[in-house]
Amino acid sequence: MRDIVTSFGAWVQTRCDKDPESARRWLATGYRAKKLQLQLAPGRGVNRAAQMAAVQTMDSMIAPLVHPEKAAMASLFLPCEPLLALGLHPYSCEGFGCFLSGTQAEQSFLQYAESEGLPETFCSYHKAFIGAAEKGLMPRPRFILNTTLACDANMLTFRRLAEHFDVPQFVVDVPYAADQGAVDYVAGQLRQMVAFLEQHTGKKLDQDLLEETVARSVRSLANYDRYLTRKADKLLLGEATGEMFSAFALHNLLGSRETEAYTLRCLEEVEKAPPARGVRLLWLHTIPFWMEPLHSALDFNPQAQIVGCDMCYEGILPQFSKDPYEAMAQRVVYSPFNGPVSRRIERAIQVARQVKADGAIWFCHWGCKHTLGGAQLGKETMERAGIPTLVLDGDGCDRSHGGEGQLATRLEAFVEMLKAEQGERA
Repeated sequence: MRDIVTSFGAWVQTRCDKDPESARRWLATGYRAKKLQLQLAPGRGVNRAAQMAAVQTMDSMIAPLVHPEKAAMASLFLPCEPLLALGLHPYSCEGFGCFLSGTQAEQSFLQYAESEGLPETFCSYHKAFIGAAEKGLMPRPRFILNTTLACDANMLTFRRLAEHFDVPQFVVDVPYAADQGAVDYVAGQLRQMVAFLEQHTGKKLDQDLLEETVARSVRSLANYDRYLTRKADKLLLGEATGEMFSAFALHNLLGSRETEAYTLRCLEEVEKAPPARGVRLLWLHTIPFWMEPLHSALDFNPQAQIVGCDMCYEGILPQFSKDPYEAMAQRVVYSPFNGPVSRRIERAIQVARQVKADGAIWFCHWGCKHTLGGAQLGKETMERAGIPTLVLDGDGCDRSHGGEGQLATRLEAFVEMLKAEQGERA
């Protein structure tokens, strides 16, 4: 299977040099084939909830390739409920960065982006997408919408893409402070964003439909929060890749009927799961799913599992406003990715206790200054709270950075240490 993927990725890159639109059609065909495989033969051990998230994410990648006239590019933390209510497809720059890497088609686009002036230290998810867009593989969206949260690459990436595609752009500025004043400010901008969407689509947004869509978001996040709590005493095996599928379902696709169905299925799956055992890990930041040692160590392994990821739980709040604009604004303003890194660390400690994690892994994705800068503070604070923490360096997207061997050695040693501690407590 990996040989097929490698060959397909190489073909897409080569074909893009000659005929980008043809390469795009091939990419869409490959993603359709993967979706069919996920639907009919997801693999041994894949539970129904994980399968749903994977299929939903595949659909979200296929739609902009096939129907770019209905696609609105949206950054990861942008509330997408207004897009869904208007029948638009959220078009994810970060998502395609992940998928190009998963297709093993990222290298030529990364190299092209660097040849066009982007530094090596720039986020590889953004860089791969920019290279693919500027080489013609990625289609032109209707417009671009992004927040200033949480990546400093956002401001450069989406402005550059708006200029390249020659499309309108709307930026939601998220204040650093997390308070009601910031919520009011962002809610006002979201109302302006809706006016922007109505202007550029020629459609009037149905406010009742928006309220219904945001209400689904609130229910979905509440379901996922209950799922994490119930997961604390259960053994629910899966793939590391599954956490990234969940992250897309709970961000760009949050508010959809499919995401709510996914979270309800999570609750069903966890109820019938056996009692917890093995080492339980909380993962912080993106997951380098292309690294084979990671899969060998954590995929469907009853001895060691990822039981939570901050890319998935970051939108959960104790309660939301009844006003849809204020509710969407609260999710952005009070995100642990907003403000000082101490907020992200405090939230990680809360969730580690919620899911009964034995330890945490803080993954320093190359190019992510927020995560890199907070790593040592995160490790020290979490360990003072009784949560052993391993800091791993690597790249979530770019294979050329390597590091698989070191990652495997350190991860295995960390898991063995946690096993020994479990034995001492028993």
